[in-house]
Amino acid sequence: MKKLKLIVIFLFLLFSAQVYSQSVGFSYFFPKNGYFSNPVAPVNFSLPVKMSDFFQISPGIGLYHIGGMSMFGFSEEYNSERALVGPFQSMELTLLPAVVLSFKQVKFDILGGVFGFWGFNQKIIKSEFNSMLAEAHSFSSFDSNLNYKKNGFGWGYIFGTKLSFKVTKSAWGYIGANYYIGSQLFKVDGSYVATKSNTIIESGSFSFNNSKILYQGLQISVGAVLK
Repeated sequence: MKKLKLIVIFLFLLFSAQVYSQSVGFSYFFPKNGYFSNPVAPVNFSLPVKMSDFFQISPGIGLYHIGGMSMFGFSEEYNSERALVGPFQSMELTLLPAVVLSFKQVKFDILGGVFGFWGFNQKIIKSEFNSMLAEAHSFSSFDSNLNYKKNGFGWGYIFGTKLSFKVTKSAWGYIGANYYIGSQLFKVDGSYVATKSNTIIESGSFSFNNSKILYQGLQISVGAVLK
């Protein structure tokens, strides 16, 4: 119920903002310990709402193709600083308040807000996951059967800056950089068959109930604001 209320509030802000301006752009994401990710369209859409000469709030929406993301929440013996989940798609909703320093030909925004995302078609990169477990337990070979949910919701914080420049009377171009810090709970369990010293065969099971997808990294965006 809480998620539904948040979505309703978000959509109300999104559609009530149309009397002000529309922002359309290209955004590219570079996840920490992951693979380059690009928007599916490739377009990111937002509707900045001007609250005063120095403050605005921008609800936005985007759809990304995530190349690969790392995970955390494992115990210390596991080196999870590698891409472990991907590729998958992610629908992202953002809510970004901004302090605006406005001049005649340029504007400078200082941004900070929150984002939520719904990842779907999520999958473990099995070769990397097996390698992580094999290294932690000194196995010479390792094969696993994995269980996990393929869709999930996560959220986090965003902060960044945006430089806008006047192109025409009714259009501004912009370039921006945002840093994302977020996560999604992503439990993984399964069974395995492995060997040690190429001779000893071992089998067993594992369960990681606190593992999470690390949705963290740098986003670079360019686009236009149309009034």
